[in-house]
Amino acid sequence: MASTVALAWLLIMSGPAAREIESQGPITSMFAYDQTAPLDIRESGVEKVPGGSVHDISYASPKGGRVTAYLVIPEGKGPFAAIEFVHWGQGNRTEFLSEALSYARRGAISLLIDGPFNRPNYHPGPSFMDDPQREHDMYVQLVIDARRGFDLLLSRPDADPRRVAYVGHSLGATWGGALAGVETRVRSFVLMGGLPSLTDFSGTDTFSKQVRDKYSAEQIRKYSEILGPINPENFISNASPSNIFFQFARWDRYITQSSAERYEKVASQPKRVTQP
Repeated sequence: MASTVALAWLLIMSGPAAREIESQGPITSMFAYDQTAPLDIRESGVEKVPGGSVHDISYASPKGGRVTAYLVIPEGKGPFAAIEFVHWGQGNRTEFLSEALSYARRGAISLLIDGPFNRPNYHPGPSFMDDPQREHDMYVQLVIDARRGFDLLLSRPDADPRRVAYVGHSLGATWGGALAGVETRVRSFVLMGGLPSLTDFSGTDTFSKQVRDKYSAEQIRKYSEILGPINPENFISNASPSNIFFQFARWDRYITQSSAERYEKVASQPKRVTQP
């Protein structure tokens, strides 16, 4: 994983400049929020580490509650490259902590956020077919909270707005695709094992078969109707000129070869993909 994440460093050091922040249009409206609202950053602890410090923080979510996160700050005055990390669905903000510590020693500031379901006083995890509207709202909140994370990073005088990257794994890679289509300040996206769609259960993979066996056609239709408009493939084609780097496993149980190819194909240029 570390070698893949290292590409974030290479990409934010070169490549086209990020887009200017645009007014909210049809593409961005689903993930719109008030950028002028106070971040209300709170710190509950800090630990000094070789090359920097790890701050246990939270900030206000535009969708309610607080986003718990680690902010890893290098030693020195900057300006530092800025990277935001989002974990896989069964993980939390600790997943990329070792990578963030490594980047701090190289002069990058990192924000590692928890998904909504990992936060205090939040409802349990994904509801899937049982409550598709709640599922929809949770994913929208995740993308908006990630956008708000870039507000936090770029509010710092030691962050370099010309060198901004995003790294996501699984959950973070899936919704990183939607983020790439609406967030104009990020130069490079590293998406590791994400899905282009959460509503296509027609495949021969294990998960699709399980869904068709367990749920009725009407349940699947309703879920697809509610989640379909926010599928990442609807947005990632709008990511240019940001760099996109995909990584997929060759024998993934849940992401088929066709899904991987579909995600890569719909993404805008510049992009590259690797599948060991």
